[in-house]
Amino acid sequence: MKEKSIRNKKKTRKIIRNVIFWLLIAGFLAWFAALKLDLNSDPNTYDYVIPFESRDLNEYRSATGKVVMNDIETVSTNVTQKIKKVYFKLGDEVKEGDVLCEFDGEGIDEEIARIEKYISDKKSADALDNNEEAGTAEYQRKQAALQVESAQLAVNSARKMYDDTYNKYSEYFDKCYSTSNPEEAAMYEEMYNQYLSQLDGINDQIRAAEKTLSQARDAQRKVIDTLSSNDYIKSITDADAIIRDYEDQLQKLKDEKDHLIVKAPKSGIIADCFASEGGYAFDGGLFRIGTLGNYKVEAYVDSKDVLDIKPGQEAGFRTTLTGAEEIPAKVLKVSDIYSNTGDGYAVELEITDKSVMDKLRHNVATAAKIYLVNEGSRPSVQYDAIGEDENGNNYVYRAVKKGDEYVAEKVNIEKGYESSFYVEVKSDSLNEGDLIVGNVTTHNEGDRIKVKGMEG
Repeated sequence: MKEKSIRNKKKTRKIIRNVIFWLLIAGFLAWFAALKLDLNSDPNTYDYVIPFESRDLNEYRSATGKVVMNDIETVSTNVTQKIKKVYFKLGDEVKEGDVLCEFDGEGIDEEIARIEKYISDKKSADALDNNEEAGTAEYQRKQAALQVESAQLAVNSARKMYDDTYNKYSEYFDKCYSTSNPEEAAMYEEMYNQYLSQLDGINDQIRAAEKTLSQARDAQRKVIDTLSSNDYIKSITDADAIIRDYEDQLQKLKDEKDHLIVKAPKSGIIADCFASEGGYAFDGGLFRIGTLGNYKVEAYVDSKDVLDIKPGQEAGFRTTLTGAEEIPAKVLKVSDIYSNTGDGYAVELEITDKSVMDKLRHNVATAAKIYLVNEGSRPSVQYDAIGEDENGNNYVYRAVKKGDEYVAEKVNIEKGYESSFYVEVKSDSLNEGDLIVGNVTTHNEGDRIKVKGMEG
């Protein structure tokens, strides 16, 4: 009896252990299932819904640029002399007739006198061709001397051109590597590279002029020695052409002398100053003068966008001065030539809202939009929220609360303007703020819609 009782107790304990084991397994499975459900509650498992509301429907091309004075006048010159004095700087106010800068005219009178003497001597010598003195030793000596003088002038002119060009190259090279402004550095680099590229060609001119001078001197010596180089002297010159060339040089020098002092053509503000003491007029430009309070936008668009831009298109721009407000504008001009600074194709925008002029300043940066289409604010949803049934009718699913949950309700709609992302929706059944279900092809009418933060 005692042994039987012991066996029964062991059997009971075994059963209890088995029951406990399976209870633990069941508890683990229940915990794992709860964990899985909890993991499935990740935000990514919610259905995507968007509110039905009005949105700006448009397509545009982006452009960057700056605000500039609208009536800017460029002050330029043909004077090639060095700038002696600059009297105004960027931002200064000037009156019409004020002296802006002055060029150094040192040596210009001497050069004028030298060319005038050459022209006079040349004309006198050539006149001998038409009288009985032609062919005499005196005539040959004069012609040979004129050839030497002409060749020497050509050498002097080429050397001066080299010195002027090298000085301009050096000036803009120094400016390029002394400025901390990247835009100025790029501009100065372009300038000094232009002058650097000219130096080899000018050197070739100097060598050619020196060769001609050497030949003229050799010819002069032969005339003096033998008076037998008459044909050579006559063969290397065209008297009329040479005289015209030096008369042109003379006129240019006289014009430069008359314009050594540069005056303001109008009253206004110095918007840009390119003149610097000891420097030269780069491409003739010295100053730009404009009027405060009268502005436009100079913008640039990429090559891939320029063919989409046309005069008359609506535009808008923002600046750091005016904040997030978009200022209305329109396209006035579109350049056909790519900017040599690499910014793109230039587009000029007229600022149509004149009330903002007092908030703007010259050269402030802009971010602009040029509208290809601008439908304004329209009730709309994103494109993937719209479906099409077998009859070609369009519809959306609206998430409607029924009891403790949201369900998909089909609403027939009519599509309006379609932008790249949003589509205008026309429907009398939809109201502002209705929840529209996205990814319409993954749902059916009556589906339970899981809306984040709005679970039943």
